[in-house]
Amino acid sequence: MTESLGMYGAVDLSSLSAPPAGGGEAASKVRGGVVVDVTAQSMASALDVSAKLPVVLVFYSARSEASVALDSRLQEIAVRRGGRFQLGRVDVDAAVEVAQAFRVTGVPAAVALIQGQPVPLFQGAPADGEIDKVIDQVLATAAQYGMTGVLDGQDGADEPEPEISEHHRAALDAMEANDFHRAADEFRAALREEPGNAELAYGLAQAELMSRVTGTDPNAILVRASSLPFTDVETQLAAADVEVAYGRAQSAFARLIEVVKATSGQEREDARKRLVELFEVVGSAEPLVAEARRALANALF
Repeated sequence: MTESLGMYGAVDLSSLSAPPAGGGEAASKVRGGVVVDVTAQSMASALDVSAKLPVVLVFYSARSEASVALDSRLQEIAVRRGGRFQLGRVDVDAAVEVAQAFRVTGVPAAVALIQGQPVPLFQGAPADGEIDKVIDQVLATAAQYGMTGVLDGQDGADEPEPEISEHHRAALDAMEANDFHRAADEFRAALREEPGNAELAYGLAQAELMSRVTGTDPNAILVRASSLPFTDVETQLAAADVEVAYGRAQSAFARLIEVVKATSGQEREDARKRLVELFEVVGSAEPLVAEARRALANALF
């Protein structure tokens, strides 16, 4: 996952409008390190911090010099800004599931979190002078929400990590090792112990998707699917998997809804089931998932 064509350009914070006056209160000190490593296990902590001050996630790989340079530059800026934002470092080779969750398909890349909402900042290597300007924009937007706290520099290492089951831990380890088939088996075992656990269900959906697309030729799959009718269910399912894995969920949803319309019986059920699984991968809270659910209901009834 290095040096590939990505989704994002320069920062666009227009989707975050300022709240009305009095919409937030400034905080003084916020517990957390200025620069932290973010993994699947520590992602919840980054989201918690983002409710109080902005978090900037930088996605990097030791195999990409440009991403290492961006990581280093952002670390310098984070320290110089004195804890006004937290820099979360995501090693995409070790934390594959985090990169997938943010639909990052290439490094270098950076995403801001403001009150839990992701805002794309960079995809590709920005000009050095552009980085400070983008951070200024992020801080100005956060200030409009009353998010003007400062990190206390404590990384919380003295706080025990939440306990997770043996199968859950094994699943996370397998994800980090890119052993997606084993990860899926462990997530299923964990879900049998904790049915209804949304985090485990999300992990299982991610693992199953990655196990299906790993080792395939995505371009070949998409080209083949484009030349075949929607009644060729197996090919269209594979194409939808590729689209979601590479950040094109809207196209994948539209494709599978067309398959539902064009088929019946077990083939239609297979397409419906896969679509619901991909909803889990993208996240039920995403607006495009809600829109696709309505379209699916219309296609079925």
